[in-house]
Amino acid sequence: MTRIGQCAVLVVTTLVCGLLVAGCGNGVRTEGNAPTATPSSAAPSPTGAAEMQKLVDDAASAAAAADSDAAADR
Repeated sequence: MTRIGQCAVLVVTTLVCGLLVAGCGNGVRTEGNAPTATPSSAAPSPTGAAEMQKLVDDAASAAAAADSDAAADR
């Protein structure tokens, strides 16, 4: 994989991890609270999930195009 492809994969992975972490922070408990978590409003909506998938697909396409261009340069 080329340097550009590796950078694209790193960016996409970072974005996905950031979105996962942002959606998991509302189940915080303190002493005395029951072990049930309240519903998270930070979870991505179906539209947000579709947009995130489009970003991932676009990044994968860009990485493939970069690899193809690098192979053509050789």
